[in-house]
Amino acid sequence: MRIRWLPLMAGLLLATAAVADPAIPRDPTDQIEVSPANEVLELTWSDTEERLQGGIRPASPREGQPLQVSLHVGSFEGDSFDGPLVLTLREVGATHGQTVTVKRGERDWQATFTPESSGPYLLDVGFRTTRHKVIHARFEVGGSPIPRMLGWGVLGLGLLVLLGYTVHNILSGERPQERTPAGSAEEQVPPATAAPAPAAENPIAATPPTPGADAPAAIEAPIASTAPASGSEAPAEPAATAEEKPPSLP
Repeated sequence: MRIRWLPLMAGLLLATAAVADPAIPRDPTDQIEVSPANEVLELTWSDTEERLQGGIRPASPREGQPLQVSLHVGSFEGDSFDGPLVLTLREVGATHGQTVTVKRGERDWQATFTPESSGPYLLDVGFRTTRHKVIHARFEVGGSPIPRMLGWGVLGLGLLVLLGYTVHNILSGERPQERTPAGSAEEQVPPATAAPAPAAENPIAATPPTPGADAPAAIEAPIASTAPASGSEAPAEPAATAEEKPPSLP
């Protein structure tokens, strides 16, 4: 009886050791680890043959905004992997989505997607090495910061205001660049200058008389002589007075 129990006990011990020993390799998983870091969602994955590293920008994807995927696939042994990647962005639960086939660039594989709605999404990465492999990265897509209908309404209102302003300028015949500032008309008029005071005619300086000196003779104002106009009679000479008559002969 003891001999029969020995194989059974040995099998139980081996099974327990296999479960408890972490050095025994496990089956590879098809889930890509996603971890936010600064402005990117870091993507990491590996199995016994290949490893994948990359990221999704921005770190907080939004509905209606493009996101960029950058990936690099390397091999642990053998030649490096240079084949194309088949990338698919789809909502969780959906069987189809946006699919692109990307060739390797200078360093990695890149693609751009635009999620059409918010919610949980899956990024499927497919490639072929020793066999065809498909791995998945799960992340959340947030709603748009401004509702789409509200954004279109604001844009339409702005276009209407611009159109109305343009039509008003055309009908009024006035262009904005031809308007004259209010202060320019006043600046063009030169300021009025005060007229000089008229000079006094024939000014006579008053000089006080010197004691003991004779008084100066009065200065008679010159009489302006006017020539008779042509065709008019010369004025009659005044009659001589008695003092001006010549003396009578004896």
